[in-house]
Amino acid sequence: MLRSMLGRFRLMLWLQGISYVLLLFVAFPLRDAGVMPQAVTWFGNLYGFLFLMHLLFMVSLYTTQKWRLRRPIALFFISFIPLGNMIYDFFVFRKLSLNIENKA
Repeated sequence: MLRSMLGRFRLMLWLQGISYVLLLFVAFPLRDAGVMPQAVTWFGNLYGFLFLMHLLFMVSLYTTQKWRLRRPIALFFISFIPLGNMIYDFFVFRKLSLNIENKA
């Protein structure tokens, strides 16, 4: 999976998606309950870093793989849906990755 740029991007999709779910469903409830108000800062920083890395990977793949413009736009908006990255990866990138590995 990590041998190709697409494989590394798929890993980044999963990490960014998991950090977003943790921010929404763990950090915000902890803050609102008053148990751990700094959790939003920690998870927010992690999510922000991974989101920027996600954008950099996406731009890099857009230029090197000669994607159509609709794929990066779709990926950008899907990344704001909880678990959207994982669903997109399962239905689109898994097939793309299998096609690339079969050609090699």
